[in-house]
Amino acid sequence: MKKKFLFGFTLLVLMFSVVACGSSDDVVVNPPDEGELTGNEVQTQKEATKAPKVGTARSNPAPVGSEVIADNMAFKILGATRPADEIIMAGNPFNTAPEEGEEYVLVELQATCQKSSDEQCRLNPFNISLIGSSGVMHDSEIMVAGVDGLLKSTEFYGGVTVSGTLPFIIGQEETDLILVYDPIFGDAFYLEIPN
Repeated sequence: MKKKFLFGFTLLVLMFSVVACGSSDDVVVNPPDEGELTGNEVQTQKEATKAPKVGTARSNPAPVGSEVIADNMAFKILGATRPADEIIMAGNPFNTAPEEGEEYVLVELQATCQKSSDEQCRLNPFNISLIGSSGVMHDSEIMVAGVDGLLKSTEFYGGVTVSGTLPFIIGQEETDLILVYDPIFGDAFYLEIPN
């Protein structure tokens, strides 16, 4: 009896591990049309066949203008404002002020639920972070108040699109910014942010 229980428990743990880990096949990247890319970007995309799958690694993020489909949603970055210190501090003087050598960046993100019209998607800013040339992950600043259009935790039905901005505090010298979406189940994806 004890062996059957141990076998069943082990099987259950293995099945949960497979579901929780997901695979890079969970992420689909629709790059911008080649007409929108420069010659260097086209060459970089051709060379990317040797690199990790586009959008699945920090070393090979989905390029600017791409749409990434993951976690039953289609994501696209609409733009970024940097520095955004004046916008954030004008919203509420009690918002966290960046320290010396830091600044706010506002990233505008759009997400469309890819489920049926009777099913919901859930977008949670806690699953989204920013990484730059320093290699340090920055979580979004969730305690920002008084700024219009901030992206909040949202439940929305299939076919519906939501958009808004996410505030991050980063180093002023940070370059090569990448948005990272890391769902509870499935793989993270990496989406390049326009300069």
